[in-house]
This record gives sequence, C-alpha cells and structure tokens, in this order.
Amino acid sequence: MKRELLDKILSKRCVVGVLGLGYVGLPIAALFASRGFRVLGGDVRREVVEGVNKGQPIIEEKGLGLLVRQGVEAGRLRATMDLEGLVRESDVVFIVVQTPIDEVKRPDLRVLEAACRTVAQGLGKGKLVVLESTIPPGTVEGLVVPTLESSGLKAGADFYLAYSPERAIPTRTLEEIQENGRVVGGIDEESAALAVELYGHLTSGELVAADVRTAEVVKVIENTYRDVNIALANEIALFCERLGVDALEAIRLANMHPRVDILLPGPGVGGHCIPKDPYFLLYKAQELGLELSLVKAARARNEAMPEHVFRMVEEALGSVEKEVRNSKVSILGVAYKGDTDDVRATPSEGLIKRLMAAQCQVFSHDPYAKRDFGGKFSNRLEEAVAGADCVVIMTDHEQYRCLDMAQIAGLMKKPGVIVDGRRVLDPNAVKKQGMGYFGIGL
Repeated sequence: MKRELLDKILSKRCVVGVLGLGYVGLPIAALFASRGFRVLGGDVRREVVEGVNKGQPIIEEKGLGLLVRQGVEAGRLRATMDLEGLVRESDVVFIVVQTPIDEVKRPDLRVLEAACRTVAQGLGKGKLVVLESTIPPGTVEGLVVPTLESSGLKAGADFYLAYSPERAIPTRTLEEIQENGRVVGGIDEESAALAVELYGHLTSGELVAADVRTAEVVKVIENTYRDVNIALANEIALFCERLGVDALEAIRLANMHPRVDILLPGPGVGGHCIPKDPYFLLYKAQELGLELSLVKAARARNEAMPEHVFRMVEEALGSVEKEVRNSKVSILGVAYKGDTDDVRATPSEGLIKRLMAAQCQVFSHDPYAKRDFGGKFSNRLEEAVAGADCVVIMTDHEQYRCLDMAQIAGLMKKPGVIVDGRRVLDPNAVKKQGMGYFGIGL
C-alpha cells in the first residue's frame, strides 16, 4: 500500500486535494499544480471556488494569480464545493482550515472537526491525509484520528496521517512555502515518510520527520516565542517612554550583542497565528494542571497595546489643547501587517472601536484592505486625512514610510499631531511642518 502511494508521489501521478482555499491552502494548491500534480481545491465559499476556476483568486498575494491561472489553463487545477467528491478523487488530502479561538480564548475546532467528518465520508484505503491547520497539542490523537476513523478505516493500517503546520506569512506565502523547512509529524514512520516525500516537491528547505505530538508543540511554541519577544519589546518601549530614551535605538544597540535578538515594539499583535497560538498552549497547559505565567503575561501586554495607543492619542491632542471627543482622528492602516490586506485580529480594530466609544470622529485608511471597523473608511489617503486633528499610523505599509509631510500638514486641521505606532516617520520631518510627533517607545 505504501509503495503504491510512494510511487505516485515520486512520479507526480497522485491527485492532491486541498480542503480550504484560504491564505495558505490556495498557495499550496497552486504550487502543487505548478509542479505537475493534478490538484483539486475545495471550499464552502462559492465566490472563492468560482474565482479560482476563472483564474482570478480573491486573495492578494504576489505571483499567486499567475500560478492559479496557469494551473487552471493547463487543466491541473480545479476548485469545487463538492468536498466529499474531492476526497474520493484524491490520493492525498490536505486539510487547511481555520482554527480560531472563541470569546473566552478557548480553541474553537468546530470547522476542523467538520472538515475531518467530510474527509471521513470520502476516505479510502491507501490515502494520505495531511493536516496543516494550527492546533492545540493532542488534537490529532484526541479529535482528528477518531473523527477520521468514523469511516470504519484504521489510521496507520488503512490510511496514512501526518501533521505539518505551515510556516508562512501573508505577502510572502509562496516564497516561504517553497523555502522554509518543515517539521513533518506522522502518526507512524510510514505516514511521516510519505509526507516528507510529498513536501519535497514543494520546498527546498530542510524536512524533519517527527512524531505528531512533537510537531503540534513545535508550531505553537514558535508563535508563542514571537509573542513573548514582542511583549518584551513593548514593555521596553513603555519603560523608555517614561525614562526619555528612544526604545528603538536602545533595542538596536542591544541587538548588537551576538546573543540578543529583540523584535520591535508596536501598537499590538495581529494576524491569524500569533494572537491565537499562545492560547492553544495555555489551554493545553491548563488541562495538564500547569500555569504558564510568562505566556499569559505576554498575551496581556500585547493585547493592551491598542489601549496604550489610545492614551497616546489623548496625550497628543491634549498637547495642542484638544480633546478626543469630537476630534477627527485618521487611522492609517487597517491591515495588521504592512503591504497586505489581511485584517485578521488587527490591533486597528481595538483602537478604532475605543476611539468611537470616546465619541471621536474616526476616518480610517488602508491602500489594500477592503473592510474597516466603524466610522468612515477610504482607500484614498487624501480623503481620510483631510481635516484631521490627529493622524495615527497603525500599519507599516510602505506608502506610509514615504508620506509627503508637507502635504499631510496641509491637509490636516491646525495644529495637527501625529501618533506613530510603527515608528515609520522621521520625527524631525514631522516637527518641521509644525506638527507634534508622538511615537511608541519615544
């Protein structure tokens, strides 16, 4: 059974099914198609499926549109809403679905469970199932295996199962999938070995086989490390603000030490992974009767940063004898990350809602995002900034690094103030135009 599937993988004769055509799933599908595999992509969203089949994906990712169009035109890539049929037709099935947290920060695995039930309905002997969704440790053994085995087939005996969480970020997903190494966890050695051979067609990075539980832990501690590092940077920034020291310069000099690598402070942490994955670790630790106080404190610090930016807005407006109430505040950047349209868990949401609760006139801008979180919104910078009492930079879009400060000053209501949550502006250039400058960590 293994030899037959291995031969198909090596010769690219296996059909690859990808369940979930989001920020990671669609790039995986398009890349496999570009490598010569026949790929079926499945999603419950009609607009996503229709967009792929037209060669016009709705996801903004450099190079993705071309890859999808080439795959569709070559007959190697097709999308469908018939998910059970996709599983039946595929030799390998990737599960790449959302695994969010709920209102009380607990893992919400309902979509994953539903996807596994769908796979179980179409599962056949000799197939390989690969899970990419980020999950709390223990989920493969506790949820995925029993759900798939409801098919009547036995994991490891009748079908193969592996877990290899993605290491990718929006705007560079294609690049990172092809270059990053991976930890490939299998429920047994054969499952891991087959998945390693399959990923060898995608990435030039190192592929390391491991057991499933180790792979689960690796994923959540990778993003927890980044969250803790950012929290440290944010606490350094708060300390330096009180002390009158430039935190960015202090961090730059500290990072000259060969064993120090502190990240940069900012207005909060966004995206699908970092704000969520530490809670997966905390959830499992609680089940085990263990308190991870450092991880918990880091989450609290980073979640509090939008409120700190709000206080900076209050201070900035107060410096020119204005109040938040009835002032116009322009938010530059709705996406959580520069040069992407991804607004998942963006810190801008918390700030915008906080300002609106304080009866502020909020007008947000983003060159990429297609949605906002209240107040007025525009993709035109001039429209968003016109008449503003305060401009707050929340996202490090390249466009904001190159702002014409004379133009901004001319558009704003005088006296104007700038709150730089990303430290992308030159304070002297801002002050030269007669505006006040307030930056995180300064």
